[in-house]
Amino acid sequence: MISKYPDYLRISLLSACNLRCNYCQPVTNRKGIIVAPYDKVRSAIRFLHRSGIRKIRFTGGEPTLSKSLPGLVSFVKEMDSRVHVAVTTNGVLLTSLASTLSAAGLDSVNISLDTLDPIKFRALTGTDKLNQVISGIDTAKQYIGSIKLNCVLIRGFNDSEVEKLTLFAHSRRLDIRFIEFMPNRYGAPGDSRFITSEEVRNRLPWQFRAVPVEPDSAARYFTDPSLGIKVGFISSVSHPFCTGCNRIRLAADGLLYTCLYNSSNINLFDLLSGDIQETQAEFARLIRSKLFLGCRSSLDCLLPSFSAIGG
Repeated sequence: MISKYPDYLRISLLSACNLRCNYCQPVTNRKGIIVAPYDKVRSAIRFLHRSGIRKIRFTGGEPTLSKSLPGLVSFVKEMDSRVHVAVTTNGVLLTSLASTLSAAGLDSVNISLDTLDPIKFRALTGTDKLNQVISGIDTAKQYIGSIKLNCVLIRGFNDSEVEKLTLFAHSRRLDIRFIEFMPNRYGAPGDSRFITSEEVRNRLPWQFRAVPVEPDSAARYFTDPSLGIKVGFISSVSHPFCTGCNRIRLAADGLLYTCLYNSSNINLFDLLSGDIQETQAEFARLIRSKLFLGCRSSLDCLLPSFSAIGG
């Protein structure tokens, strides 16, 4: 049974991305790109806000590719300025968009940065856009008040760069989070690329002390006086945080999920075009069915595509 009513909504605006990270979306099928209709997303936000949502994060694919993004940020803040509005992005387009998103009311942004090595970046993403990402980070810092860097840990690829990435974050005075490689459609359980966050943390030269976090925080944070930033570890596989999960996820096709690893869903876009009482009943049923099994349950279910659900 559900232990906490969801108040955090992640919305995937589209399935397309301008990078091809090989752990997320290594191939492109342009005919299969799904873009969430602007009016349907607004209707879904209104409905879910009335149901208790107090934080909204726009994801993808790559959300900055969506022309709707600034307008949706403004829509949420005009609807209720108390709702925290965030974006998770690869940072490629932030140089041109950061000021616009800030003016729209964006509260925070998480920016993916898996390597500082241009050769590795090209091998990982299929592009030479590392400098654009770094420029996006620096531009975002001028306009957006809260920024975190996200790094997916990949054994044999970037686990030797964790200290360097931490020092990069330190040089920008930005918090950084290291995320365990999670099973998905492009990397099954037991994938050799997996490395625990504990192993990585123990390699680092700092004398970390734990930083208090909210009960529903996905990350465990640490700091060292010499750093002056928080270093987070999201240990979804080795230390699941599912029992405190407060998240639901709306995909670009309108399917609403309670978990990355539970295929149960409702089509909220379709339901909202019909009877509101039926929509409320179906939503309540879905929320009651929310499980807290974590990515270990992926052994028994269809592995998700994070680019489709906004992982």
